[in-house]
Amino acid sequence: MKLTVRSPLQGKQEWLRHEGRETVATSGGGRYAATREERNERNKDYEQIRVLRVHYLPRATSPMHSHTGRAIIALTGSHLRVTTSDGTTQETQRRPGELYWGDPVTHSAENLTDAPVETIEVEIKKANTPGVLVKTPAADPASLKEPVPVEKEPHHHVAFQNQYVRVLDVFFPAGEPALFHTHSNDNVSIELSGDKTKSQPWTDKGIGEWSTPGDVVPGRVGFHKADGQAYTHRVGSAGEKPYHVIDVEIFP
Repeated sequence: MKLTVRSPLQGKQEWLRHEGRETVATSGGGRYAATREERNERNKDYEQIRVLRVHYLPRATSPMHSHTGRAIIALTGSHLRVTTSDGTTQETQRRPGELYWGDPVTHSAENLTDAPVETIEVEIKKANTPGVLVKTPAADPASLKEPVPVEKEPHHHVAFQNQYVRVLDVFFPAGEPALFHTHSNDNVSIELSGDKTKSQPWTDKGIGEWSTPGDVVPGRVGFHKADGQAYTHRVGSAGEKPYHVIDVEIFP
């Protein structure tokens, strides 16, 4: 099952609700827009997370708003002035593709550049206390035997881990597949670049066939259920370009 985050809507200053989306566009007829798409309340698969695509137009300022702890993927570079609810102000700069954790906060943000800023943010609904970073030991490639835990698969690099999430930066050179690996936690994938990708399952019935290569859509988000129903597969680039994807594992 997949959770898809659509592009943000822009328009007059108002709250809109449509097909499960909650969208706010403010400041001068559409200078800031943030799309919030949550699970259907009857679909327990998405009970623990909320995925947001946040888009700031040049020189935009957002209203004051709140987050739980969240994993953030910078789709573009940014230079923001951030003001928290106690009046504290600081400037932050991020590069395209940067991965980082944001603790629970109430804040507003101003885009200090003449370029748009876009991020995808995976909010963990129970993350109401600061994240505590956990060091993860590197795997010895010579000792690996398929299938391996996803965090030990050589193409999956742990960007950071805390008590709420493990964020993996996953990169496949053109035409190269992963080792078979097992996902044991619910996870969110965010495609960054590439042209084609494919996957191959490994079930209790054995190794299946490779899927038909599918198009990579930069910025596409998918939700994958694994908690209590672990799955094993391998994926990789199936085209002429490297495949780059981020995997946010959600701890129970």
